[in-house]
Amino acid sequence: MPMSFCHYYDFEIETIVKFIREIKAKKILLQLPEGLQICASEIIQLLRNAFGDLEVILSQNPSFGSCLVDEYGAIESGADAIIHIGHIEYKYYKPKTPTLFIRGAYRGIDKDKITMLLSQVCKEQQNKVTICIGTTAQHMAEIDSFVKELRNCRIVYKGIILGCIPINPSNCDNTIIIAGGKFHCVTQALYNLSLGKHISTLCIDPYTNDLWNPEKDVEKILHVRLWKVREAFEARKWLIINGFYGQHRPYLINALIERLRSLGKEYVVVKALGITRDLLDNIGAESFDVIVITACPHVAFELDDYIKPVITAGEAMMALRRDLSRYIYPW
Repeated sequence: MPMSFCHYYDFEIETIVKFIREIKAKKILLQLPEGLQICASEIIQLLRNAFGDLEVILSQNPSFGSCLVDEYGAIESGADAIIHIGHIEYKYYKPKTPTLFIRGAYRGIDKDKITMLLSQVCKEQQNKVTICIGTTAQHMAEIDSFVKELRNCRIVYKGIILGCIPINPSNCDNTIIIAGGKFHCVTQALYNLSLGKHISTLCIDPYTNDLWNPEKDVEKILHVRLWKVREAFEARKWLIINGFYGQHRPYLINALIERLRSLGKEYVVVKALGITRDLLDNIGAESFDVIVITACPHVAFELDDYIKPVITAGEAMMALRRDLSRYIYPW
C-alpha cells in the first residue's frame, strides 16, 4: 500500500508532541487500529524527528475501540504514556496510564457528495421528518459542519456512534450513519429495533460515497441471532467470557450470574483480552451448551458459525427469560 494512504489521515503530530512535552514522557506506547497500522513507521519517524531520544513502542494488542486502550502493554514496557489513534475517549472507561486520544480525521471526505446524498434523503422525505446523523471519530467534526450548512432539511447531528453505544434516536424519525463498511450502520439499525421504535436507518459510506439501506443485512443477522437465542433456551452449562479494560462489565456478569443461580444453571466465567475461535477451542468451549460474550457484542456475531451458540449479554437475558418478543441490543 503506498505511503500516500497515510496522508489521507490527520494524526495531529503537533498535538502529540505538545502532550509528550507537557508530561515530559521519555517512552510512549503507540496504539493504532488494524487499518492504520501501515502508518505506524511514518508516525514514529515524525515523533523521533521532534524529540530525537524519544522511545516509541508499537502496541500489537487489540485496538477495536477506545474501550481497549493497551494499559497492560504500557505498564510492561515501562511507557510513560499511551498515544491511542483512531478513536475518542470511551465514556465508560478512563485509562489509569496518561493517554492521549487522536481521532485520525479522514482528510479525503467529499463534502459535496455527502451533502448531496443528505439533501437527496431530505427531498425524498419531503423535509417533513427529523433525520438524525451519527458518524465515527474519523469524520465527526467534518460531518457536524456539513449538517450545519444544509438548508431546508430537518437534520440533527447526534454525534459519535460506537459498536456498543449507538446514537440516541429519541425525537428522530430516521437515522443516517456515516461510516465506512457495514458495522456501525447495522449496529444502529439493531439498536433502533431493540427500542421497539419504527425508526428507519440509512447508511452513507464516506470512502465510496454510497447510500444504502441495511434492512436486508439486519434481517439476515436477526434470523441467525434469534435462532442462537432459541438454542440457548434449554442450555444447562453456560460459559461467560468477560473482557478487559472498557470491555470489563461487572454489572453484566453479576446480573447473569444472579439469574443463572436462580435457575439452577451451571456456569464458568473466563477473563480474556482477545476473544477468538482459537481461544474457545483451547478452553474447551464445545463442552458448554452456550457461550456468552459480555465484551464487544459483535464478537458473538463474528462467531455465529461456531459449533455451540455464541450470544451477547442481551441475547443471554432473552434466553434466560425464554422471550423472543423483543430483540435486545447490545445489552
